[in-house]
Amino acid sequence: MEEALSKKGGNWHGRKSLRQGQDMVRRLHSLTCLRFFAAATVALMHGFGGYKLPVVDLGFIGVSFFFVLSGFVLAWADTTDKGTGVFLRNRFAKLFPLSAATLAVAAIVPVAPNSSSMAFLHSLTFAQAWWPASAPSFNPVAWSLSAEAFFYLLLPTLVKVMRRFSVRELVGTVVFFATLQPLMGLICQITVGMEAGTLAHFLTYNFPPYRVPEFVIGIALAFLLRAGFTPAKSTQLAAAAITTAGVTLSLLADLFHIALWWAIDAFMLPGIVVLIWTSARRELAGRSRFLTNARLVRLGDRSFSFYMVHYLVLGYIGLLVGQKPQALPWWLVPPSLITAAVLAGLTYRFIEKPCERALRDLLSSTPFRSPAARTVNEGPAQITDSGLSRAVS
Repeated sequence: MEEALSKKGGNWHGRKSLRQGQDMVRRLHSLTCLRFFAAATVALMHGFGGYKLPVVDLGFIGVSFFFVLSGFVLAWADTTDKGTGVFLRNRFAKLFPLSAATLAVAAIVPVAPNSSSMAFLHSLTFAQAWWPASAPSFNPVAWSLSAEAFFYLLLPTLVKVMRRFSVRELVGTVVFFATLQPLMGLICQITVGMEAGTLAHFLTYNFPPYRVPEFVIGIALAFLLRAGFTPAKSTQLAAAAITTAGVTLSLLADLFHIALWWAIDAFMLPGIVVLIWTSARRELAGRSRFLTNARLVRLGDRSFSFYMVHYLVLGYIGLLVGQKPQALPWWLVPPSLITAAVLAGLTYRFIEKPCERALRDLLSSTPFRSPAARTVNEGPAQITDSGLSRAVS
Protein backbone atom coordinates (compact mmCIF):
# COMPACT_ATOMS: atom_id res chain seq x y z
CA MET A 1 0.00 0.00 0.00
CA GLU A 2 2.84 2.38 0.82
CA GLU A 3 4.89 3.85 -1.99
CA ALA A 4 8.40 5.02 -1.36
CA LEU A 5 9.61 8.51 -2.07
CA SER A 6 12.00 8.94 -4.94
CA LYS A 7 15.38 10.06 -3.65
CA LYS A 8 15.80 12.30 -6.68
CA GLY A 9 13.15 14.83 -5.88
CA GLY A 10 10.18 12.73 -6.86
CA ASN A 11 6.63 12.95 -5.58
CA TRP A 12 4.54 11.18 -3.01
CA HIS A 13 1.29 9.95 -4.47
CA GLY A 14 -1.57 8.12 -2.88
CA ARG A 15 -2.84 6.21 -5.92
CA LYS A 16 -5.89 4.91 -4.22
CA SER A 17 -9.45 6.08 -4.54
CA LEU A 18 -10.71 8.74 -2.19
CA ARG A 19 -12.93 6.14 -0.55
CA GLN A 20 -9.81 4.34 0.63
CA GLY A 21 -8.62 7.46 2.45
CA GLN A 22 -8.93 5.89 5.87
CA ASP A 23 -6.16 3.47 4.91
CA MET A 24 -3.94 6.39 3.97
CA VAL A 25 -4.40 8.67 6.94
CA ARG A 26 -0.65 9.10 7.30
CA ARG A 27 0.12 10.08 3.73
CA LEU A 28 -1.00 13.67 3.20
CA HIS A 29 2.42 15.02 2.34
CA SER A 30 0.92 17.96 0.44
CA LEU A 31 -0.09 19.40 3.81
CA THR A 32 3.49 19.06 5.02
CA CYS A 33 4.55 21.08 1.99
CA LEU A 34 1.97 23.78 2.72
CA ARG A 35 3.49 24.21 6.17
CA PHE A 36 6.65 25.46 4.51
CA PHE A 37 4.79 28.14 2.57
CA ALA A 38 2.81 29.19 5.66
CA ALA A 39 6.00 29.52 7.73
CA ALA A 40 7.58 31.51 4.90
CA THR A 41 4.69 34.01 4.88
CA VAL A 42 5.10 34.59 8.62
CA ALA A 43 8.86 35.07 8.25
CA LEU A 44 8.48 37.49 5.34
CA MET A 45 5.96 39.53 7.31
CA HIS A 46 8.40 39.80 10.20
CA GLY A 47 11.35 40.55 7.95
CA PHE A 48 9.63 43.31 5.98
CA GLY A 49 7.31 44.40 8.80
CA GLY A 50 8.60 47.96 8.80
CA TYR A 51 7.77 48.54 5.15
CA LYS A 52 4.00 47.87 5.26
CA LEU A 53 4.11 45.94 2.00
CA PRO A 54 0.74 44.83 0.60
CA VAL A 55 0.21 41.05 0.67
CA VAL A 56 3.40 40.56 2.71
CA ASP A 57 1.57 42.31 5.55
CA LEU A 58 -0.93 39.43 5.54
CA GLY A 59 1.63 36.94 6.80
CA PHE A 60 -0.21 36.63 10.11
CA ILE A 61 -2.79 34.58 8.21
CA GLY A 62 -0.17 31.83 8.26
CA VAL A 63 -0.80 31.39 12.00
CA SER A 64 -4.52 30.80 11.39
CA PHE A 65 -3.56 28.31 8.71
CA PHE A 66 -1.32 26.48 11.20
CA PHE A 67 -4.12 26.16 13.74
CA VAL A 68 -6.66 24.82 11.24
CA LEU A 69 -4.04 22.45 9.85
CA SER A 70 -3.11 21.30 13.34
CA GLY A 71 -6.67 20.21 14.10
CA PHE A 72 -6.98 18.55 10.71
CA VAL A 73 -3.75 16.54 10.86
CA LEU A 74 -4.12 15.41 14.46
CA ALA A 75 -7.66 14.16 13.81
CA TRP A 76 -6.80 12.70 10.40
CA ALA A 77 -3.86 10.71 11.76
CA ASP A 78 -5.93 9.58 14.77
CA THR A 79 -3.12 10.58 17.11
CA THR A 80 -5.17 9.89 20.24
CA ASP A 81 -5.85 6.24 19.38
CA LYS A 82 -3.19 4.98 21.82
CA GLY A 83 -4.58 6.95 24.73
CA THR A 84 -4.46 10.49 26.05
CA GLY A 85 -1.26 9.91 28.02
CA VAL A 86 0.69 8.67 25.00
CA PHE A 87 -0.65 11.48 22.86
CA LEU A 88 0.32 14.21 25.34
CA ARG A 89 3.73 12.60 25.85
CA ASN A 90 4.39 12.65 22.12
CA ARG A 91 3.24 16.25 21.74
CA PHE A 92 5.40 17.38 24.66
CA ALA A 93 8.40 15.53 23.22
CA LYS A 94 7.86 17.31 19.93
CA LEU A 95 7.39 20.86 21.18
CA PHE A 96 9.53 21.17 24.29
CA PRO A 97 13.13 20.66 23.03
CA LEU A 98 13.07 23.38 20.39
CA SER A 99 10.95 25.66 22.56
CA ALA A 100 13.42 25.32 25.46
CA ALA A 101 16.46 25.73 23.21
CA THR A 102 15.22 28.92 21.56
CA LEU A 103 14.04 30.24 24.93
CA ALA A 104 17.51 29.71 26.39
CA VAL A 105 19.13 31.55 23.49
CA ALA A 106 16.64 34.41 23.75
CA ALA A 107 17.22 34.63 27.50
CA ILE A 108 20.98 35.05 27.04
CA VAL A 109 20.60 37.83 24.48
CA PRO A 110 17.01 39.17 24.56
CA VAL A 111 15.51 40.51 21.33
CA ALA A 112 11.98 41.07 22.66
CA PRO A 113 10.39 43.22 25.37
CA ASN A 114 9.51 42.05 28.87
CA SER A 115 12.20 39.41 29.20
CA SER A 116 11.41 39.02 32.91
CA SER A 117 11.76 35.96 35.11
CA MET A 118 7.97 35.53 35.23
CA ALA A 119 7.71 35.73 31.44
CA PHE A 120 10.50 33.16 31.25
CA LEU A 121 8.54 30.81 33.48
CA HIS A 122 5.41 31.33 31.38
CA SER A 123 7.34 30.58 28.20
CA LEU A 124 9.02 27.50 29.67
CA THR A 125 5.64 26.04 30.68
CA PHE A 126 3.76 26.97 27.48
CA ALA A 127 1.66 29.47 29.40
CA GLN A 128 2.77 32.74 27.77
CA ALA A 129 -0.30 33.13 25.54
CA TRP A 130 -2.48 33.40 28.65
CA TRP A 131 -0.72 36.58 29.82
CA PRO A 132 -0.71 39.81 27.76
CA ALA A 133 2.75 40.85 28.90
CA SER A 134 4.30 37.42 28.36
CA ALA A 135 2.89 36.60 24.91
CA PRO A 136 5.48 38.65 22.96
CA SER A 137 8.39 38.00 25.31
CA PHE A 138 11.71 36.24 24.56
CA ASN A 139 10.94 34.42 21.28
CA PRO A 140 7.72 36.25 20.27
CA VAL A 141 6.52 33.60 17.80
CA ALA A 142 6.51 30.90 20.50
CA TRP A 143 3.16 32.12 21.88
CA SER A 144 1.49 29.87 19.28
CA LEU A 145 2.96 26.82 21.06
CA SER A 146 1.08 27.91 24.14
CA ALA A 147 -2.14 27.88 22.14
CA GLU A 148 -1.24 24.49 20.66
CA ALA A 149 -0.61 23.05 24.12
CA PHE A 150 -4.11 24.14 25.13
CA PHE A 151 -5.55 22.53 22.00
CA TYR A 152 -3.76 19.27 22.81
CA LEU A 153 -5.47 19.14 26.18
CA LEU A 154 -8.84 19.57 24.45
CA LEU A 155 -8.23 17.19 21.56
CA PRO A 156 -9.05 13.81 23.18
CA THR A 157 -12.45 15.10 24.32
CA LEU A 158 -13.14 16.89 21.04
CA VAL A 159 -12.32 13.78 19.03
CA LYS A 160 -14.44 11.58 21.29
CA VAL A 161 -17.43 13.89 20.82
CA MET A 162 -17.03 14.87 17.18
CA ARG A 163 -16.41 11.38 15.80
CA ARG A 164 -20.05 10.68 16.66
CA PHE A 165 -21.25 13.59 14.50
CA SER A 166 -23.09 12.99 11.25
CA VAL A 167 -21.84 14.58 8.05
CA ARG A 168 -24.47 17.29 8.37
CA GLU A 169 -23.39 18.04 11.93
CA LEU A 170 -19.75 18.23 10.88
CA VAL A 171 -20.59 20.68 8.11
CA GLY A 172 -22.61 22.68 10.61
CA THR A 173 -19.63 22.69 12.96
CA VAL A 174 -17.43 24.26 10.29
CA VAL A 175 -20.00 26.94 9.52
CA PHE A 176 -20.76 27.65 13.18
CA PHE A 177 -17.17 28.10 14.29
CA ALA A 178 -16.22 30.07 11.17
CA THR A 179 -18.98 32.48 12.20
CA LEU A 180 -18.25 32.40 15.93
CA GLN A 181 -14.67 33.62 15.75
CA PRO A 182 -15.33 36.93 13.92
CA LEU A 183 -18.34 37.46 16.17
CA MET A 184 -16.00 37.24 19.16
CA GLY A 185 -13.70 39.76 17.48
CA LEU A 186 -16.59 42.13 16.84
CA ILE A 187 -17.70 41.93 20.46
CA CYS A 188 -14.18 42.84 21.58
CA GLN A 189 -14.10 45.78 19.20
CA ILE A 190 -17.41 47.10 20.46
CA THR A 191 -16.67 46.63 24.14
CA VAL A 192 -12.98 47.42 24.67
CA GLY A 193 -11.63 48.91 21.43
CA MET A 194 -9.04 47.45 19.07
CA GLU A 195 -5.98 49.72 18.95
CA ALA A 196 -2.72 47.82 18.54
CA GLY A 197 -1.15 46.90 21.84
CA THR A 198 -4.39 46.93 23.80
CA LEU A 199 -5.95 44.09 25.74
CA ALA A 200 -8.38 43.56 22.88
CA HIS A 201 -5.50 42.87 20.50
CA PHE A 202 -4.25 40.19 22.87
CA LEU A 203 -7.74 38.70 23.23
CA THR A 204 -8.29 38.45 19.48
CA TYR A 205 -4.85 37.27 18.47
CA ASN A 206 -2.82 35.50 21.17
CA PHE A 207 -5.44 34.30 23.66
CA PRO A 208 -5.84 30.51 23.16
CA PRO A 209 -9.65 30.30 23.59
CA TYR A 210 -10.06 32.77 20.72
CA ARG A 211 -8.12 30.40 18.46
CA VAL A 212 -10.10 27.28 19.41
CA PRO A 213 -12.61 27.70 16.51
CA GLU A 214 -9.80 27.34 13.97
CA PHE A 215 -8.59 24.14 15.58
CA VAL A 216 -12.12 22.68 15.79
CA ILE A 217 -12.74 23.49 12.13
CA GLY A 218 -9.64 21.48 11.23
CA ILE A 219 -10.91 18.48 13.21
CA ALA A 220 -14.31 18.66 11.50
CA LEU A 221 -12.66 18.81 8.06
CA ALA A 222 -10.61 15.70 8.81
CA PHE A 223 -13.68 13.73 9.89
CA LEU A 224 -15.57 14.88 6.80
CA LEU A 225 -12.76 13.69 4.57
CA ARG A 226 -12.47 10.37 6.37
CA ALA A 227 -16.23 9.90 5.93
CA GLY A 228 -15.82 10.24 2.17
CA PHE A 229 -17.88 13.43 2.05
CA THR A 230 -18.09 15.08 -1.36
CA PRO A 231 -19.69 18.54 -1.40
CA ALA A 232 -22.51 19.10 -3.86
CA LYS A 233 -21.78 21.24 -6.90
CA SER A 234 -23.82 24.07 -5.44
CA THR A 235 -21.80 23.89 -2.22
CA GLN A 236 -18.54 23.92 -4.16
CA LEU A 237 -19.66 26.98 -6.13
CA ALA A 238 -20.73 28.74 -2.96
CA ALA A 239 -17.39 27.93 -1.30
CA ALA A 240 -15.51 29.23 -4.34
CA ALA A 241 -17.54 32.45 -4.34
CA ILE A 242 -17.08 33.03 -0.60
CA THR A 243 -13.36 32.31 -0.85
CA THR A 244 -12.92 34.68 -3.78
CA ALA A 245 -14.84 37.41 -2.01
CA GLY A 246 -12.86 36.87 1.21
CA VAL A 247 -9.48 37.01 -0.50
CA THR A 248 -10.50 40.10 -2.49
CA LEU A 249 -11.74 41.91 0.62
CA SER A 250 -8.56 40.98 2.48
CA LEU A 251 -6.33 42.32 -0.28
CA LEU A 252 -8.32 45.55 -0.53
CA ALA A 253 -8.38 45.99 3.23
CA ASP A 254 -4.63 45.43 3.42
CA LEU A 255 -3.92 47.77 0.51
CA PHE A 256 -5.90 50.64 2.02
CA HIS A 257 -5.30 49.75 5.70
CA ILE A 258 -9.01 49.84 6.47
CA ALA A 259 -9.59 46.59 8.38
CA LEU A 260 -8.47 44.95 11.59
CA TRP A 261 -6.52 41.70 11.79
CA TRP A 262 -9.46 39.74 13.20
CA ALA A 263 -11.64 40.83 10.28
CA ILE A 264 -9.00 39.83 7.74
CA ASP A 265 -8.65 36.50 9.53
CA ALA A 266 -12.39 36.00 9.09
CA PHE A 267 -12.23 36.94 5.41
CA MET A 268 -9.38 34.49 4.77
CA LEU A 269 -10.66 31.57 6.84
CA PRO A 270 -12.85 30.15 4.02
CA GLY A 271 -9.80 30.21 1.76
CA ILE A 272 -7.77 28.29 4.35
CA VAL A 273 -10.51 25.68 4.61
CA VAL A 274 -10.73 25.30 0.83
CA LEU A 275 -6.94 25.09 0.46
CA ILE A 276 -6.54 22.32 3.04
CA TRP A 277 -9.59 20.39 1.81
CA THR A 278 -8.66 20.61 -1.86
CA SER A 279 -5.00 19.75 -1.28
CA ALA A 280 -5.88 16.67 0.76
CA ARG A 281 -8.49 15.43 -1.71
CA ARG A 282 -6.18 15.88 -4.68
CA GLU A 283 -3.43 13.90 -3.01
CA LEU A 284 -5.77 11.10 -2.01
CA ALA A 285 -6.98 10.95 -5.60
CA GLY A 286 -3.37 10.80 -6.88
CA ARG A 287 -3.56 14.18 -8.60
CA SER A 288 -1.11 16.16 -6.46
CA ARG A 289 2.32 16.72 -7.98
CA PHE A 290 3.75 20.09 -7.06
CA LEU A 291 2.73 19.90 -3.38
CA THR A 292 4.08 16.37 -3.03
CA ASN A 293 7.49 17.21 -4.44
CA ALA A 294 10.08 15.53 -2.23
CA ARG A 295 12.25 18.60 -1.77
CA LEU A 296 9.31 20.78 -0.80
CA VAL A 297 8.06 18.16 1.64
CA ARG A 298 11.49 18.09 3.28
CA LEU A 299 11.29 21.86 3.65
CA GLY A 300 7.89 21.35 5.27
CA ASP A 301 9.44 18.92 7.73
CA ARG A 302 11.84 21.65 8.77
CA SER A 303 9.25 24.43 8.88
CA PHE A 304 8.75 24.17 12.64
CA SER A 305 12.46 24.77 13.19
CA PHE A 306 12.41 27.63 10.69
CA TYR A 307 9.40 29.18 12.37
CA MET A 308 11.06 29.00 15.78
CA VAL A 309 14.45 30.45 14.80
CA HIS A 310 13.66 33.05 12.14
CA TYR A 311 12.63 35.86 14.52
CA LEU A 312 15.71 35.33 16.67
CA VAL A 313 17.95 35.56 13.63
CA LEU A 314 16.24 38.78 12.56
CA GLY A 315 16.63 40.07 16.11
CA TYR A 316 20.32 39.29 16.45
CA ILE A 317 21.16 40.80 13.08
CA GLY A 318 19.12 43.79 14.17
CA LEU A 319 21.26 44.11 17.29
CA LEU A 320 24.38 44.16 15.12
CA VAL A 321 23.10 47.05 13.00
CA GLY A 322 21.22 48.88 15.73
CA GLN A 323 17.70 48.09 14.49
CA LYS A 324 14.66 46.25 15.81
CA PRO A 325 13.91 42.77 14.36
CA GLN A 326 11.13 44.10 12.12
CA ALA A 327 12.98 47.24 11.06
CA LEU A 328 16.03 45.85 9.27
CA PRO A 329 17.23 47.50 6.05
CA TRP A 330 15.44 45.71 3.24
CA TRP A 331 18.65 44.38 1.74
CA LEU A 332 19.47 42.57 4.99
CA VAL A 333 16.18 40.67 5.14
CA PRO A 334 16.85 38.05 2.39
CA PRO A 335 20.28 37.01 3.74
CA SER A 336 18.83 36.98 7.27
CA LEU A 337 16.04 34.60 6.30
CA ILE A 338 18.43 32.42 4.29
CA THR A 339 20.62 32.23 7.40
CA ALA A 340 17.52 31.27 9.40
CA ALA A 341 16.72 28.53 6.89
CA VAL A 342 20.23 27.08 7.17
CA LEU A 343 20.07 27.26 10.95
CA ALA A 344 16.65 25.59 10.84
CA GLY A 345 18.13 22.66 8.97
CA LEU A 346 20.77 22.27 11.64
CA THR A 347 18.35 22.58 14.55
CA TYR A 348 16.01 20.07 12.91
CA ARG A 349 18.82 17.55 12.56
CA PHE A 350 20.67 18.07 15.83
CA ILE A 351 18.03 19.35 18.26
CA GLU A 352 14.43 18.85 17.17
CA LYS A 353 14.46 15.22 16.02
CA PRO A 354 17.09 13.62 18.29
CA CYS A 355 15.70 15.36 21.39
CA GLU A 356 12.18 14.33 20.45
CA ARG A 357 13.28 10.69 20.22
CA ALA A 358 15.23 10.94 23.47
CA LEU A 359 12.30 12.46 25.34
CA ARG A 360 9.92 9.82 24.03
CA ASP A 361 12.28 7.10 25.18
CA LEU A 362 12.68 8.77 28.55
CA LEU A 363 8.94 9.21 29.09
CA SER A 364 7.90 5.85 27.71
CA SER A 365 8.49 2.29 28.81
CA THR A 366 8.51 1.34 25.12
CA PRO A 367 11.58 2.67 23.26
CA PHE A 368 10.81 5.01 20.41
CA ARG A 369 11.62 3.53 17.00
CA SER A 370 14.47 5.05 15.08
CA PRO A 371 13.81 6.81 11.76
CA ALA A 372 15.24 3.80 9.91
CA ALA A 373 12.53 1.61 11.39
CA ARG A 374 9.77 3.90 10.23
CA THR A 375 8.36 4.16 6.74
CA VAL A 376 8.72 7.39 4.84
CA ASN A 377 4.94 7.59 4.72
CA GLU A 378 4.36 7.47 8.47
CA GLY A 379 2.88 10.88 8.97
CA PRO A 380 2.35 14.37 7.61
CA ALA A 381 4.19 17.01 9.55
CA GLN A 382 2.06 19.74 10.99
CA ILE A 383 2.36 23.42 12.56
CA THR A 384 1.69 25.29 15.38
CA ASP A 385 2.74 27.99 14.97
CA SER A 386 2.65 27.52 14.01
CA GLY A 387 2.74 25.03 16.94
CA LEU A 388 3.92 23.40 13.88
CA SER A 389 4.57 19.76 15.20
CA ARG A 390 4.81 16.42 13.41
CA ALA A 391 1.65 14.34 13.48
CA VAL A 392 2.90 10.94 14.45
CA SER A 393 1.62 9.07 17.45
